[in-house]
Amino acid sequence: MICEEEVTLTQYEVSECKFLGGESGYSELSIEMTSTGDSPVNIFTFNSDEYNNWIDCESFGYDESLSEMSSTGASIEGKIDFYDFYVVFDHPNSCDDEETSAIVEFSFKVTAS
Repeated sequence: MICEEEVTLTQYEVSECKFLGGESGYSELSIEMTSTGDSPVNIFTFNSDEYNNWIDCESFGYDESLSEMSSTGASIEGKIDFYDFYVVFDHPNSCDDEETSAIVEFSFKVTAS
């Protein structure tokens, strides 16, 4: 399954790919992200059980080998152990109370097989 898009995010916006394991599930994950602006992006890969904690800006668990903080470009590959999971691209200031005018521009392609 492939999820791809070209995105512009402001502070309170996110972009996400949701993968449902189905009967056989996925075992390999590839994430490609290219920044087209000056601001970095947070990339998180986590089990679907962590989604509400993440979206509510609470503490959440994520796969460190398939995630990257403040990325300006990434090429990540590895095995995925989650049955149902998300790959999310998050504005670095998304949980801050103060508004920021920073805009994040990037394109991404996530492939699960």
